[in-house]
Amino acid sequence: MPGIVIFFHFPMGDIRKFCVFKSRSLKNSMINLQFRDSMNKDFSILVSKSLAGEADEREKALLREMLHDSDNYTLYNSIKEYWDADVKVDKNLSEETQKRILKNMPTHPQRHGNRRNPVLWFYRAAAVILLLFASGIYYYHHTQSVHYYTYASQDNITEYVLQDGTKVKLNKNSSVTFTSDFGQKERRIDLKGEAFFEVSRDKSKLFTVSTQGTETQVLGTKFNVQSDEQQKQVTVALVEGSVRFKADKCDDLLCPQEEISYHTATNEYIKQIADLQMSTAWREGRYHYEDIAFGELLKKLEQIYEIRIEMNYPEIETRKITASFRTDQPIRDILSALEDELKFSYNEINNKKITIEKK
Repeated sequence: MPGIVIFFHFPMGDIRKFCVFKSRSLKNSMINLQFRDSMNKDFSILVSKSLAGEADEREKALLREMLHDSDNYTLYNSIKEYWDADVKVDKNLSEETQKRILKNMPTHPQRHGNRRNPVLWFYRAAAVILLLFASGIYYYHHTQSVHYYTYASQDNITEYVLQDGTKVKLNKNSSVTFTSDFGQKERRIDLKGEAFFEVSRDKSKLFTVSTQGTETQVLGTKFNVQSDEQQKQVTVALVEGSVRFKADKCDDLLCPQEEISYHTATNEYIKQIADLQMSTAWREGRYHYEDIAFGELLKKLEQIYEIRIEMNYPEIETRKITASFRTDQPIRDILSALEDELKFSYNEINNKKITIEKK
């Protein structure tokens, strides 16, 4: 399948590994994962050495044996996901906690021909050891302040499963945040960016997605929410089930294959039949924009690639095109596929800004 497919529309009818798992309190931030209270320290250290590629044959055999236990297998997968994430240890750790970490830290080995980053290795292993103290830390923050968890994606599309079984697939540069009491009385999350939800059904607890002052409420269904803060717009597309969309001057029910686009600045909204293939194409690793103005496409590219695009050739802003490209496609490939036909040139400045000029 080609990386980029472009169709030009002429007048008169002519033809994202980065995931983050963070925990924040109102007072400070602390790495925190909830595992079974009886987590085994030796098992965690053994997993750390295995993930770092530093386990010897005896330790590898021991780990394989321990993974026959279903609880150990679940714990291994959780630690692996955490290990692969961008891990940082709170800078405000007490001296006592730091000593406890160092006491339990396996010695960082020196390997010829495959020397690893000792600082990164230290922080990852320290983060795993911090899990040993997680229940105490969690209890302290839970009793002192509200506790927040954030799932985020940056360069890749990422999928998570919430405590209630709800599946959340995050588009690039998106995140969801929820509190430590999620699912106890209600199921509420805050969204930034775009996400597709497969909500586990629970008649007693609504599932609410909050973003830019709007709320999308469901019991159990599949739907997509796109929150574009730059354009001050929230768009909800329903795949199956039903959802209620609530905002200032708007309280409406959606049926399958319907979508609502709400402008948060004007409180105006449009409810219409959804093009679900287009709305959810990012889930399959491909963006598809049909009959879109070039200027609008540039705005989409700004959001997707988090880069500023300066248009100095307004004559082509309204030109209609259809563009289809992979989510991992470099932006320069997309612009290169367009520049000859639209007669423009572009310059990239420090990977932060692109200017569009007339050829």
